[in-house]
Amino acid sequence: MRPRLRLLDRSLGALARDWALPRFRLPKSPFIALATDWALLLYFSYCVFFLVNYWYRAIAPVSPVYQVPYPTYGYVITVGATFLLALLWGNLGTSVGGKALGLVLLGPTGTRASLGLRLKHLGVDLLSWLGTFSAAGILCLPAALLGSLAYSLAHRHGISLVPGVSAAPWGGWSVSAGSGVAAALVILAVACLSWVAANAILGALWPARRSKEPWRDRVVGARAVPAADLDVVGPGRRWWQSSWALFVLLLVLLTVYVGSLATQISLKVLVNRASSTGYLWKWLVTPDFRYFTAQDPALLQSIMGALIETVYMALMATAFGVILAFPLSFLGARNIMARGPLGWLVYTLTRGVFNIVRSIETIVWALVFAVWVKFGPFAGVLALVVHTIAALGKLYSEQVEAIDPGPLEAIAASGARRWQVVRYGVIPQVIPSFLAFTLYRWDINVRMSTVVGLVGGGGIGRMLFYYKNEIRWREVGAVVAVIVAVVWLMDYVSGRVRERIT
Repeated sequence: MRPRLRLLDRSLGALARDWALPRFRLPKSPFIALATDWALLLYFSYCVFFLVNYWYRAIAPVSPVYQVPYPTYGYVITVGATFLLALLWGNLGTSVGGKALGLVLLGPTGTRASLGLRLKHLGVDLLSWLGTFSAAGILCLPAALLGSLAYSLAHRHGISLVPGVSAAPWGGWSVSAGSGVAAALVILAVACLSWVAANAILGALWPARRSKEPWRDRVVGARAVPAADLDVVGPGRRWWQSSWALFVLLLVLLTVYVGSLATQISLKVLVNRASSTGYLWKWLVTPDFRYFTAQDPALLQSIMGALIETVYMALMATAFGVILAFPLSFLGARNIMARGPLGWLVYTLTRGVFNIVRSIETIVWALVFAVWVKFGPFAGVLALVVHTIAALGKLYSEQVEAIDPGPLEAIAASGARRWQVVRYGVIPQVIPSFLAFTLYRWDINVRMSTVVGLVGGGGIGRMLFYYKNEIRWREVGAVVAVIVAVVWLMDYVSGRVRERIT
């Protein structure tokens, strides 16, 4: 029985490798070059649409927020046309992405491809991508059937896999359940067939084996390789003689122009209205420190008391953030966790959490916690803690990834366990950098704690927000002066300490 079980296991494994696992792989460098060109052309198209709207509003008597009603098919045509143009660039050698990656299209003899060969490669390349998109559409077929089934069930239209066509109307419980199971089996069968078909198409177009070239390169006899593989390199052109460089220059100038229009930058307004802020600067540079130590009757707090509260908020947030970020940083380090599927999953999830939490501004977290635990310094501390964990976790994990692997290999070769390798090989190398990052983060939290006070997070930001709303600019000047002094002092002290640590 055992030999038969082994034979069955090998047969199932071979079946899984042949049909379940992907048999295709897009060529990395040419794909990145194509995606880069396509993204740049799409951005260029956006700038054109923006300028058409802007110029039309400037010429025609319409609302300042009027948008030219482009038809939907216009956007679809733009997406398709930019993709075709990106393919044309890549095959003619004028690709910005290809130039950035140093790719050159070589012919069968190992020299630069001729124009005729490039045009032939363009046609075959277009067929390859048409087949790729068709395979992608086949893969989406089960999702479309599942969506149609969910829609029909949600609207009680019966059990339907095709919109507008009811395969089985609602009936008794047993009838409906049986029809639902049958529909699920049909979707599962379609999913299997679509995967097999798409895998076969993509495997033929883009083989997974590195030794086997893509179908387009095999048919034409050309391939995109780094420029270093050329036998003879001709004299290079100056940048203004290259189409890719001129296009990049055009994009830069267009970005500056569109950016100035989108942000409504006007030097004329800046100069003409400079005199209107004279009174504001006069009050800000003549601060009123009457409530520096005395309590403000409206706020029941002095500037000094609010400042001390702010410093403690930053200190507590940094302390709690370090306690939680330290262990999480090892889970987000690739060289520690990326050993096996479970390790990759933990690493990916940890890094994902770091990125998501960091992308949400501290002031938003302060609003969330102000509703959760009510307004006050506690909400501000919680907001700073969450952001500190994500920020320090990312910095710590990147430092762990940059350590010298030599001591780790020596400790592991002696038979040490994973935690012992981390304890004796990793931690001693990262502690100085961790301390420097921690001090830098405390400096940042002092500045950020003044901002979270604007939304009810407590601290000196609360006083700044109150005085600003009451148009008491002299008191605002006093608070700003105190904040600047403390931030300046913290930056100096933490900088000197970091110098000694590192």
